[in-house]
Amino acid sequence: MRETFLVDWAFTAKNEIAKVVENNYANEAYRWPLVRSFNFEGYIWNLKYLIVVLRDKLSGVSAGPSKPEPLNDPTAPNEALSMANLDIWQLYIRSKFAVRNQDMAIIIPITDRSSNIKDDRAEWSEADKQLWQKQIDLTITKHFYHLKGFDLIDEFFIPPGYRFLADECEKFFEDHPQYDHNILIMTRFVAGNRPLEILDQELRSILIENNINPVRTDDKMYLGDRNLWNNVCVYMICCKFGIAILEDHVVNEFNPNVALEYGFMRALNKPALLLTDVGFHNLRADIIGTLREQFDIANIRETIRAPIEKWLKEVGIIGDL
Repeated sequence: MRETFLVDWAFTAKNEIAKVVENNYANEAYRWPLVRSFNFEGYIWNLKYLIVVLRDKLSGVSAGPSKPEPLNDPTAPNEALSMANLDIWQLYIRSKFAVRNQDMAIIIPITDRSSNIKDDRAEWSEADKQLWQKQIDLTITKHFYHLKGFDLIDEFFIPPGYRFLADECEKFFEDHPQYDHNILIMTRFVAGNRPLEILDQELRSILIENNINPVRTDDKMYLGDRNLWNNVCVYMICCKFGIAILEDHVVNEFNPNVALEYGFMRALNKPALLLTDVGFHNLRADIIGTLREQFDIANIRETIRAPIEKWLKEVGIIGDL
């Protein structure tokens, strides 16, 4: 291994981050982690991999040791890095070396015969190249969430293609800060309809009683341009749970808005309950096999609590009743 191997890869990793930021988040470059300055350290695992840790700092000269240290830790993963165990390796090194969300930890295959970064990469397999890119992508995501203040929100993520809503999500969390307590009520909106008003009141009351924060997409507009769909997306992204109400009491149809919102949340693998009126007869083939709970819109107060609390228990939101 050449004398500058660690230094070369520390600055290569930083430059890769800077390039992605410049191409995709240029307006955030002035405050992006690691781009301004950093300290680094390195560790050798099993003579096969170099683990590089970059630690963000606000100013000063970027610095670190000239040589990596050996990693002799019996608790380290036993298997060589692969796509299948990348999450395990990342969890280990982030815990082992106290890597923060504004830092970076990346695992690099060691090539003994190379004299520079270009030659190092020329010896990589296709799998090595994919692992490098995946680790860069993971780092960019963590940095992005760090900048937007999402560090402490358990399991929260913004799906690909929706990061343009990050500022609106930040505003949403100012109003509803506990992601794992937020639940979206997906239902028909008809002002002045008494059964739907009672349904909304009872649902919210039961959920609040169980320390859950119920919201509806008409509660508040978070988009400056008042784009309705993007506002709905903010709610769906920022709620960990959902309850979709299926009823055709007001209009004889399978409400398309409820169907769209339910499908979006299930595509994100978020737990969502289908709560169906006993008189609902507009079921579609794609949900007939989905487990549903029932209530009676003609007798809401007497029939709504049991199915809601049963589901809350099943998904682990509340304990045994």
